[in-house]
Amino acid sequence: MSVTLLKDSASVCAESTLTPSSTCPSLVEGRYGHNTELRPPTPRSRAVSPIPDTETEGKKSPQESKSRSHTFVPDIQEIRVSPIVSKKGYLQFLEPHSNDWVKRYVVVRRPYVYIYNTERDTVERAILNLSSAQVEYSEDQQAMLKTPYTFAVCTEHRGILLQASNDKEMHDWLYAFNPLLAGSIRSKLSRRRAGQMRF
Repeated sequence: MSVTLLKDSASVCAESTLTPSSTCPSLVEGRYGHNTELRPPTPRSRAVSPIPDTETEGKKSPQESKSRSHTFVPDIQEIRVSPIVSKKGYLQFLEPHSNDWVKRYVVVRRPYVYIYNTERDTVERAILNLSSAQVEYSEDQQAMLKTPYTFAVCTEHRGILLQASNDKEMHDWLYAFNPLLAGSIRSKLSRRRAGQMRF
């Protein structure tokens, strides 16, 4: 039988006593922790039972009860991955440290973007969660960077700049990443073209 102990940062350094289990009550005599002290054996005239004395074990110092008051509650969220692949193909990624463009194979299955080194790669090298990320497109940014067909994905931790091979590919990728944003960009472009045709 294997026993897994979960400890948080506060209780790792604190002295802790394992509670007796129904399968192995003698575990109560063992003390585990970073700063463990050896207890001298207490002289007893009667036979020692592995089951603890409830009176002495029931009393805990305030420090011990404080360190034990942490509760581990899992944060579980069900996210359904679409079986439909919205788009797959190669995109250029701007490496943050070297400022070089690196080609990666990308598969969009909403709400996730799976990033592979190549098309034949069987291991996801990175995964982006589109439900908690923001997709950004700016013509001004493209002009400033002097890099066409680019858009950005901003996660909680960092921003990623992506580049498509041409204008149509860029709009297709934008539609796969964020259909609402792609629709608003297309309507803005069509209004602009209609305005240019009037003059």
